[in-house]
This record gives sequence, structure tokens and C-alpha cells, in this order.
Amino acid sequence: MNSRNIIWTPIVRDKLLEFRSERFTSEETFDYISQIILETVDVLGNPVISKTYTQEFGKFKGITRIVVRKFPFYFKQMDNNIVIMAVLFPSENK
Repeated sequence: MNSRNIIWTPIVRDKLLEFRSERFTSEETFDYISQIILETVDVLGNPVISKTYTQEFGKFKGITRIVVRKFPFYFKQMDNNIVIMAVLFPSENK
């Protein structure tokens, strides 16, 4: 069981549900997004988070980023909680 609480903001949840791919059916796309969510929870739930980067400039300055399957997730850690604040689709500009 994870020792951390992963909190998905409503903005992030809604954005992930909007993701569409021209190459796959709606069901396949939903399964793909579900896998990304599960992988993200596994990575962020680990007490030792690796492969993170803190943005030094731009819109997400000072926020930590981790990339899961080409999706950058921006989060802040507060005590035992990790709040996922934003996600970008692979095709979006940073």
C-alpha cells in the first residue's frame, strides 16, 4: 500500500478525460489514460521519487515535474500528500 496520499485536482482529472487520439477508439484511449494514472500513482506513491525535475522558469516555475509515458505531470509535495497540479499532453507546448 502507498504511504503517500496522491491528490488529483479537478482540473487535472477533467483534462485527462478530454484526451483523445485519432488512431484509437474511445475505449482504447480510456484504457491508455487509466494505465497512465496507475503508473503515476505507483511512481509518486514511492517514498523515493526518482527522475523528477523542478522547473526553473516558465508557467510552472518552482513546481516539480515527472514524465510518465510522455505526459509531464506537475506536482507539489506537502508533508505526506502529493498534489498533482497540472498535466500536459505530449503534443502541447510547455
